[in-house]
Amino acid sequence: MKIIAGLGYDDRLPNDLPKHYNSLICGEQGLIAELEFRAGIVSADISQVARNVSYLKALKFANKDERFYSQSLRVDPLASAEALLAWRDWAILHGWQHEESSTDKGRMVDLAAVEKVFESVGSSLGERIYALFSRLNLLASSVTSLELHHPRLSWPALYQKFFDSLESVGVSVTEVCMAISPQAPVDSDLGKLQRALIGEYKGALGLQDDGTLKLFSAGSEQLAAEYAIREANDSTLIISRGGHHCLASTIDQLGGNSTGLGDLSIYRAPNQLLLLMLQCAWQTPSAEVMLQYLSLPTGRFGRLRRKLARRFRDLPGYDRSHWQSVIDEFVSDALTDDPEQDEASLRSAIDEWLPICLCPSDDAMPIELAISLTDRVAKYWNVTLSLSEHEQAKVIFSAAYAAADAVSQALQDWPENDISKIQLNRLITMVLSVGNSRLCSTRETSCFDVVSNAEVTQLYTRSISKVTWVNPEVLNMVEVPPLSQEELTGIPLAPDASQKAILKQHALARSYAPLLAAEQSLTLISTHSKSELLKLQIGSLVDTNIWPTLEDAILCNEAIGASAQQVKETPLPREQRWWSLDCPVIAPRAVESYSSLATLALRPHEYVLKYAAEISEGAIESLSADVRLKGNLAHHLIEAWINEHPWTGQPIDRSDISVWLDNKLPVMIRQIALPLAQPGMQVEQLRFQQQMLEAIDRLMKALVAANIVGVEPERQLEYNGKLGNLVGTMDIFCELDDGRFAIIDLKWGGYNKYREELKAGRPLQLATYAHIAEGNRIRELADAGYFILSRAELLCNSAVLFPTAIVVEPDDPTSLKRTWQQFEAVLRWRIDHLSAGQIEVTYGGAGPDDDSTPPSDTLDLVSIEDSARKNGSGSFKSTYKAVDTWRNLIGNIKEH
Repeated sequence: MKIIAGLGYDDRLPNDLPKHYNSLICGEQGLIAELEFRAGIVSADISQVARNVSYLKALKFANKDERFYSQSLRVDPLASAEALLAWRDWAILHGWQHEESSTDKGRMVDLAAVEKVFESVGSSLGERIYALFSRLNLLASSVTSLELHHPRLSWPALYQKFFDSLESVGVSVTEVCMAISPQAPVDSDLGKLQRALIGEYKGALGLQDDGTLKLFSAGSEQLAAEYAIREANDSTLIISRGGHHCLASTIDQLGGNSTGLGDLSIYRAPNQLLLLMLQCAWQTPSAEVMLQYLSLPTGRFGRLRRKLARRFRDLPGYDRSHWQSVIDEFVSDALTDDPEQDEASLRSAIDEWLPICLCPSDDAMPIELAISLTDRVAKYWNVTLSLSEHEQAKVIFSAAYAAADAVSQALQDWPENDISKIQLNRLITMVLSVGNSRLCSTRETSCFDVVSNAEVTQLYTRSISKVTWVNPEVLNMVEVPPLSQEELTGIPLAPDASQKAILKQHALARSYAPLLAAEQSLTLISTHSKSELLKLQIGSLVDTNIWPTLEDAILCNEAIGASAQQVKETPLPREQRWWSLDCPVIAPRAVESYSSLATLALRPHEYVLKYAAEISEGAIESLSADVRLKGNLAHHLIEAWINEHPWTGQPIDRSDISVWLDNKLPVMIRQIALPLAQPGMQVEQLRFQQQMLEAIDRLMKALVAANIVGVEPERQLEYNGKLGNLVGTMDIFCELDDGRFAIIDLKWGGYNKYREELKAGRPLQLATYAHIAEGNRIRELADAGYFILSRAELLCNSAVLFPTAIVVEPDDPTSLKRTWQQFEAVLRWRIDHLSAGQIEVTYGGAGPDDDSTPPSDTLDLVSIEDSARKNGSGSFKSTYKAVDTWRNLIGNIKEH
């Protein structure tokens, strides 16, 4: 059998290959694999990550004395092992024997000590070649000849030595170097460049911008891929080493057939499953990671996780009691759909796919836990792969399984009983960076001829009219480690300076192949700014190192046939104050709360969109330690304090509150406020704790000063009145010894807003709660007020009941009962509008009109809106939401 070998032939080859009878084409890695098969050597299927971990164990064992790598090993063990294993493999490929008689110098002495304890899993390329030397006679009987498409001197020295040995046993080794001559017309820009590359054209090229030579820089590989595919035809060659996922997705978007390019993107959902699941298992996981995992459209129980994601968005933390009702409802529905299903097994499976906060710390994860989670993901992808019928999905699922399996192999050989967060993430990154196209071998052809390396151009059997090369570069086979000349003396086949120069020159010449083969046009696109030998060479010939941007060329429509399409002018929606429907909107609903009633009165458009149209927000959004999160956490803290310290009416020592917060706050942050627990938030967390200490202390003192005899947090009441069934949850419900009651509503911020409400005589929330409470015949309301937590101040209309309160006297004497009557009248006015199909769009771009004024002796809605416009930033929800949910729907596109 004849073997044809060329540098760079291991990756994707052209669609149309030369027809050779009884021959095989392969690259430098493929050549060794084929010879191993014929020599009866079974190569272990071990991932490079597993080799890194095995070498790490050896480094740690050999690190008893101070080694040159000791400090690096302490800082980042896995990265150190990866780098030093690469050094070791390169040294072996260049003749390093690491024996007692070796002349090792400098750092190579320490690496030789590591070799004594290195239990190698798998083999490096050099070790595999050495193993073949002892089986040359077997190879002579199955391989008749070896044809090299690149000169022997361009191959690593150990290959050259092996080629000599093959010849010694009768295998013919010949060099058939197929030089490509310039194919473009001599007077074209491309033709001039081609001849300059081979030394035929001297002096300045004198380019005329005839469109045959295009040099671009691009901001992303996706844009470069889209341009390359849209410009391609049957005789186009596209070269892209690392952007296959972009090319594949572009072809798919344009309705093309699957190309089998593979996918190097680590951002696909299947590749994220393992990473997110492991990150969620830490004692204090990132809130963003938790939300991503719960919303991830892959993995088991996706529907349940999406429901939990909405719950998590409101209370971003992990407290199983907060999630249990959602889980119970899901289990109930599942058992209804499939009564034969075992409930215990279902709940156990759900627990397995909600591995939240399982790790006892944030510093290190037990290896058993990490392996268990990794094997769970690997098993899931293996089963999914066997059930999938979609070929493209199989490629992705197979890669996800291979990645999880590789991580599992590495973890099982980890040298410690636990693994740190940094090392675990680095391990996963190492695996994913290999890319799907390496983890699963696929090969399909399409009308687009896409290859990975420039060297394979010489295998073409037909002409190439166009060449598009994304990120042109000279391919270096193996990176030379930074060893000194003294250290290199113990590596007999290590190239000297002149040999390195020859190797580099050969590599540069190989990269000329596609540049010379193009007949009509050549397009080079660089998506990064780093210096590169081929780019520098071309820049010196065309007298420019600055390539114009592809984005500008597309926008200027420079006849490049790109995908730039003129955006159709679409005017923004006109601002409207009223929407008119041809049908009534039913209101009120069966059950209403203060928040929904306030929405109906002040923002009827939002009431209709949210409740009648049932338009809701998705679960994906940015989570931060904002006003809303702090308010939720503060409410839960005060509720927990009161529940754990039943009210006695006696003064409470401030130090007792401080000690309680020290213990309780970290737990509750993990349960409902994870953004406050993230790195960099320690100062904010301490500030919040100090604010809560002050708030609880002053709140308790206010209750003592008012002679409150009973305190109940989160008191829920209902009242079926004229507007239907009203429900309300009073933050602090206070009982007096004379049977009266008082209400305190907790607010994190909004000090000026609530002062203004009290002064204007329209504390709508307090009035609503008072109406619901009095409707339940709970005697007489004594007082009500807002307690601003961030300032630890209680705001009331008087200090009769709460002597420590800040008094805000109303402009006109009024009562909460009167305020409710005005509020109710406005609500009925809004309900009449909705029943007629009229919906007012408030707080948008269009201001109030004559129909915006409610009947007299009700709330002055126009003044309330005007005040909000003056005090706000243009968006009604500017207090805590970066984006108004309904902004686009109501035409309020631009905030003023």
